[in-house]
Amino acid sequence: MNIIENIRLSFKGIISHKLRSVLTMLGIIIGISSIITIVSIIQGASMSLKDSFVGGDSNTVMLQLYDKENSWGGAYNASLSGTLPGINRIREESVSAVTSIEGVAAASPVYFKEDSIQVKYNNKSEYSSAYGVEKDFFDVKNLILMSGRLFIDRDYEKKSNVIIISSEIASEFFPNQEAVGKTLVLGSDLFVVVGVVMKDVDYSEINSMSDYFTKLGFSAAEIYVPETSWNLVGGYDDIQSLIIKVGNVDDIVKISSKAAEVLNADILSDKYEYKSGSLSEDTNYIETITKIASILLIGIASISLFVGGIGVMNIMLVSVTERTKEIGLKKALGAKRKVILAQFLTESVVLTSCGGIIGVLLGVGVAYLVSTVTGMPIAVSGTAIAVSVGFSMFVGIAFGLLPSIKASKLDPIDALRYE
Repeated sequence: MNIIENIRLSFKGIISHKLRSVLTMLGIIIGISSIITIVSIIQGASMSLKDSFVGGDSNTVMLQLYDKENSWGGAYNASLSGTLPGINRIREESVSAVTSIEGVAAASPVYFKEDSIQVKYNNKSEYSSAYGVEKDFFDVKNLILMSGRLFIDRDYEKKSNVIIISSEIASEFFPNQEAVGKTLVLGSDLFVVVGVVMKDVDYSEINSMSDYFTKLGFSAAEIYVPETSWNLVGGYDDIQSLIIKVGNVDDIVKISSKAAEVLNADILSDKYEYKSGSLSEDTNYIETITKIASILLIGIASISLFVGGIGVMNIMLVSVTERTKEIGLKKALGAKRKVILAQFLTESVVLTSCGGIIGVLLGVGVAYLVSTVTGMPIAVSGTAIAVSVGFSMFVGIAFGLLPSIKASKLDPIDALRYE
C-alpha cells in the first residue's frame, strides 16, 4: 500500500468521524493559531520599534563624532565642538567610499545641533534642531519642498543668510501666512526664509499614533542653513557628521558600522571615533526583548500543542482498538508490520497537519483582526507558518508512533478473535 493510498484512507477516516476528528485537532488548532498570532504581533511591533528608533521612515542614520572615554557624548556636546586635534572636515573621497558600500543609497556631510538653537520671530521663539547642509541633503533626508525653493549655488558662494524651515516651524510662526520671505532671528543674526520642507510621507498609511510617531518622528522642529553659513549658527571649525540613507532599515546597523570604519580611517587621533551613537544598542535591545517575549508566549502556547498531541495519541489508540479485526485481516492476507505502521502513522500525521493548516489560517485571521481593532502593526512570517505546519506534522509522528507500533505488533490470530 503506497503513501497516496494511506493519505486517501486517512481523509476517509477523518470525514467518517467528523466530530471526533475536530475535537482531536482542537488542541493543535489552538496551539498553532496562538503561535502564529503571537509571532505576527510581536514581529510587527518589533519592526515598528526599529523604524522609530533606527532610522524611521526615511531609513537614515547619522554618524557623529564621539569621545571614546565619554561615549555618552555626541557631536552636539560642547566637549566635542570647535577645533579638535586630528579632526578635519569629512573628505569628498570618504563620502564617495561610503556611498559605494552595498546597501547605501546616498550620503551627505552635515553640521548638526539637536534641539539647541533658538529661533525667534517677533515675540515667538522655538528651540529647534539645526543642520548645516549641502545641496543633496534634502534628497538624502527624504524632504520635499512645500513652498519657496531649495538652496542654490549662489547661497553657498555668497555665504548667504538664508534658511529653510520645516513645516512644523512654519505652522508655529506663520499659521495664517506665507513663511517664504519672512526674516527669522538665530542668535544675533537675521536669516531670510527661502523655503519650507516636510517629510515625504504617505499620510494614507498613518492610521494610529504609533504610525504618526514612526513616520513623522517625535520632534520635527528643524531648520536648515547652507553649510558655508554654519559658523553663524554653530560656530567656526565645528565638527561635521555624516547622514546616510540605506535601502533597507534591517541592514542599517551593519551598514553604519562599515561607514564608520571609512570615516575613522581619516582620524589622526586615537581619542575620538565616528559611530551611530546608541543605534546598535537600541537594535540589540529591541531584538532581545522581542526574543524573550516570543519565547515566553510561544512556550505558553506550546502547552496547547502538547495537550493536543496527547489527544491525538489517545484517539489513535482508540482507533487501533476499534480496528483490531481489520488489522488482523490485513496481516492474515500478508500485510507486513511496516505497512500497518505506515498506515496508522500517516493517519496521525494527516490529522495533525490538517489541524496545523487550520490553525495557521485562524492565527493569521486573528492577527489581522487584532490589527484592525487596535491599530497595532503585524508582520505575518512565512517562516513561522512553515515551521508551524512542520511542527504539527512532527507532533503527529511523535504522538502517533506508539499507537502505530502497537497496531503493527498485533498478532493476526488474536486480532481476528477480538470482540
